[in-house]
Amino acid sequence: RSFKVPRMYAALGDLTKDPQYFERSLELSNGKFHDAHVALGNFYFDKGELRKSLEHFLGGLEIKPLMPTVWFRVGTISMQLSEWDTALKAFTEVVQQEPEEGDAWANVAAVHMHNRRAEEAYPALIESLKQNRNNWRVWVSKLYTCIDLKKYDEAVQTCMELINLKARRKSSDLIPTPEEKCVRAIVGGSMQNYHDARATSDEIALDSSKRTLTRVKQLLDKMKSSTKSEPWLFEISAHFNEEMGWREEVFNDLMKEYRTLQSVGWEENPVKISQMTTLVKEIFSYHKTNGTKEGLLKSKLLINGVMKKIRDASCDSKTPSEVAELDALLLDLEKTMASTS
Repeated sequence: RSFKVPRMYAALGDLTKDPQYFERSLELSNGKFHDAHVALGNFYFDKGELRKSLEHFLGGLEIKPLMPTVWFRVGTISMQLSEWDTALKAFTEVVQQEPEEGDAWANVAAVHMHNRRAEEAYPALIESLKQNRNNWRVWVSKLYTCIDLKKYDEAVQTCMELINLKARRKSSDLIPTPEEKCVRAIVGGSMQNYHDARATSDEIALDSSKRTLTRVKQLLDKMKSSTKSEPWLFEISAHFNEEMGWREEVFNDLMKEYRTLQSVGWEENPVKISQMTTLVKEIFSYHKTNGTKEGLLKSKLLINGVMKKIRDASCDSKTPSEVAELDALLLDLEKTMASTS
C-alpha cells in the first residue's frame, strides 16, 4: 500500500503543528504510518499528556521497532508513570540497538536500582561509565550499588572519582562529595571484612582486606584535605584510626572534630550539645589513658569551657542533662589527677 497520501498529511501536520493532520494520516494508512504515531507521541508529550504520548510511541514502534530514540523516550515516560517493566524493556532495546548509548545504560541501572536489584544494576553502570566517565550522577549510582554489593574497594575508588571530578569541573557545586552514610558504610564494612578474615585465618582474604583498609585511609585523608570538613568526617576518621591502633592520629582527629563543632550557637542546639559532650568524653579518655599531667590539665580546661558555654546559654531555661555528665567527668578527672600527683 502506498503511503504517499498519508505522508502528505503528516507533512502538513509538521508545517501547521495541528494534530488533526497526523490523525488523518493514520486513518488513511489504517494506523500503519509509523511517522504519524511518532509525531503524535511528541505532540502529546509536549502537552504533558504522557499516557496518550506513550500509546502513540508504542504504536509506532510496533510497526518499526528499530527506532532507538523513540525507545528512549518510551523509557523516560514509563519511568515518570512508574511503569518500571516497560521502562526496562525500552532502555534495553536502546542499548541493544545502540550499545554506545551511555545514558540508556545508566537508565537500565536506575530501573534495576529502583527494583532493588543491585547485581543487575552493577554491569549496566560499568557500561555507562565506559561511554562517559564525566557523568557524576552515574558515579553516585555506582557508589550506592558497590556498597549494596559490599564491593568496598570499588566504593572507595568511586568516592575518589567523585572528589576528583568535583575538583576539575567548573560546576563543582552540583557534584556532591561522598555522603556521611556512604563513608560510614565503607569504613564499617571494610573493618568488618578485616575482622572476619582474621577470625577465620583466611590469609588471602586478610591480605585483600588490609589493602582495602589502606585505600580507606587514603580516602579519609583525601576528604579531610580536599573537601569541606564536617565534624562527622573527623569522628569517622578517629574511629578508624582507633581500630587500626594509631593513637596519635586519633587525638588529632578528635581535636579537629572539636574545632569544627565550634560553630556559632552550638551551645543552643540540643543535638550539637550531645555531640560535644560525647566528644569531650573521648578527648578526656585519651588524656586519661596517656596519664600525663599536661594532658589532664588540658582536659580540665576543655570540660570547664564547654560547661560554661552550655550553662550561659541555658540561664533562662532548664539546664541540659549533659551538664551533669560533664560535672561527673570533671570529678573523675580530679580523682585521676590526684592519683597521678
